[in-house]
Amino acid sequence: MRKLIVSEFVTLDGVMEAPGGEPTHPHTGWVGELFGDEILRYKLDEILTAESLLVGRVTYESFAGACARTCSAASSSRCSCSSSAR
Repeated sequence: MRKLIVSEFVTLDGVMEAPGGEPTHPHTGWVGELFGDEILRYKLDEILTAESLLVGRVTYESFAGACARTCSAASSSRCSCSSSAR
């Protein structure tokens, strides 16, 4: 059985929405001032070492464009954006 690791951005008072600054949310952008080089490296390492990612529709759609560009520039052995990875 595999380990399930949940990684979320959440404030102490429970705000989870729009941490990155999406313009349609009332609590948008709250992570920006806290997101430095150390947390960026941690989150990147977290993603790169995971066997699989389970993300919601909106996150998937935002990742899909970047993934397609990465896979076209990288060799197929380095690309994990195939439909089996979804």
